[in-house]
Amino acid sequence: MTPTQTETQIETVPEQAEPGGTRWGVFLAILAVPTLVVAALLALGIAWLFTDDSVAADVKKTSCSEALAFGGAKLPAGAYDTWCGVEAGPEPRFDARFRMPRGEVDAWVAATFPEGPRLRTTQCGDAQVDACLNAGPVAGERASVQIEIVHDGHKWSEVRFVAFTL
Repeated sequence: MTPTQTETQIETVPEQAEPGGTRWGVFLAILAVPTLVVAALLALGIAWLFTDDSVAADVKKTSCSEALAFGGAKLPAGAYDTWCGVEAGPEPRFDARFRMPRGEVDAWVAATFPEGPRLRTTQCGDAQVDACLNAGPVAGERASVQIEIVHDGHKWSEVRFVAFTL
């Protein structure tokens, strides 16, 4: 060795292994990311369930008595799960959805439209619709009306009532 060079010794110290000393912190950090993503998606899904069910931004909830009265009808006794709205525009368009006992549908339609028309089971447009009705306006009494009935089992029917002017 030359006088300008010094030799240093490097001592290797073995890593102390503590009992139970694992890398759980790293594992938990990696696991936290997908868990937070799932939690965020779940929170968004719950928020979506409790928001307004309006189809468009210009549809506002309204009372069902007002929506049905525009088409010359009243909410039937025994109706539940009701939702009614009005679409803003130059001419209002009221939409009412509710469930009622299946056996009372024909009587409700006959009481609402005593001079006709009657429910029909053909040419209803959608294959899922079991019965429908289209009624033109009656001056001073009501607007044009479209009704679609979907039977929900043997006891209940879902009714969609739309009243509008042309």
